[in-house]
Amino acid sequence: MNSSRSIRYDKPPAPTVYAPYETNQDFTAIAVGGSREQKRRSDGPLLVRHQEEPYVLRHYEEPSNNRQQEMAPIIIRQEQPTQLPPVIVQRDSGLEQTLPLIQADMNNHLDALEDRISQQEVNTQGLLQRTMKIKEDVIDSLNFTHGTWNNEKHARTLLQEHIRNITAVVNRLNHDISAIEDSLRLRDGATIGQNNALKNLEVHHVGALSDVRGRIVRCDTSIGRLGVEVKTCVQSIRTISHQQQELANRLSERMTGIETQIAAVVQNMDRIASESRVKIQHVEGDTSNYLSMLDAKTRQMIEDLRNSLTTMQAMAGTERERMEDRIIALIDQYGGNNTDLERIERKIDDNYHYLDMRILKLEDRPLEENSTQIIDIQNNVEASVLKKMDARIQMNTEDIARLKRECREGFVVIQESIANAKLVNDGKRKILEEQLRKEIGHLRKMVVLV
Repeated sequence: MNSSRSIRYDKPPAPTVYAPYETNQDFTAIAVGGSREQKRRSDGPLLVRHQEEPYVLRHYEEPSNNRQQEMAPIIIRQEQPTQLPPVIVQRDSGLEQTLPLIQADMNNHLDALEDRISQQEVNTQGLLQRTMKIKEDVIDSLNFTHGTWNNEKHARTLLQEHIRNITAVVNRLNHDISAIEDSLRLRDGATIGQNNALKNLEVHHVGALSDVRGRIVRCDTSIGRLGVEVKTCVQSIRTISHQQQELANRLSERMTGIETQIAAVVQNMDRIASESRVKIQHVEGDTSNYLSMLDAKTRQMIEDLRNSLTTMQAMAGTERERMEDRIIALIDQYGGNNTDLERIERKIDDNYHYLDMRILKLEDRPLEENSTQIIDIQNNVEASVLKKMDARIQMNTEDIARLKRECREGFVVIQESIANAKLVNDGKRKILEEQLRKEIGHLRKMVVLV
């Protein structure tokens, strides 16, 4: 226990009492928490340092060497009863080593408390002796003092207050001593209980150590067995890794062969595409020639039809003029007969109508024949061109389909080989995972048992 620990209370300073007497004792200071001496000047008043320190009972006295009566201050401070810190017992593997340390610490605390109590008893005895001496000095000084009644009355009141303060301090010290004794009794009971608990802990830890030793032996055996299993697993993993490397090499060789085949197929496709482009260009040239020839023929036929139509229109005009001349002649010949004229007019109208119908038939007939011929020629040319283009397109589509089929077959073979390799690797990986899980579960069971 650290005896230098102090508790400060923010209180106003203690009252100062001046003793109207002189004594033959030296100027001293008695501290409850420890002793400190105050210095004084030989040729002047007392110099008192007011520092922050524990509550102290101080008694200042002046020697009576034919000096004037000076006022000696009496400062009363109270120290709070010190509290012992709790003892913390930790449970760990080194409990056997900490038990002597805890017992030594408890013994040191008890010794410190006993020293403190003895010191307080010595201080109280010194205070009582000093009060008795002060009382005797006061009686002697009262017998030899010369003064007025007011000084005597004031001195008596100061003496009574001084005695009351001393008795209060003594009572407080007695109360502190009783509190410390109670705390010591409680600590003795606590130490007895702690000693019993420590004994029980020692017994428990001895049994636990024996159990732990047995478990350590079992763990060593399981560790050796697991080491053998780990070695076998490492060997199996090495063999599987060699197999995987061989499979990877085979796959790389197969991939290189497939890549060469794909490159050849791509070259063939490029060649076929170039040939198809050339053939399409030739077909386009032939079709353009055929179309130009058809255009020339159709234009020539249209010109012939136009010429025939113009000739027929000229013939129709001449025949009309001839018929008109003939009609005029008939009219002149039969001008007097109205019936004849009417009949003739009807005939003329009929003839006009007949001629118009015939002209229309003549105009429609060659146009229909020529249009049918042109349509037949165009249909024949288009059919031949379309037939050739269909044949070329079908041949190109067959070549492209064949190349696509070969590419698909190659990719299918590659995918099948990759899938087979993945299945093999996945199967081996799953087997290894199951083995490792079983081993980990076994290890966990062993750890739980330990």
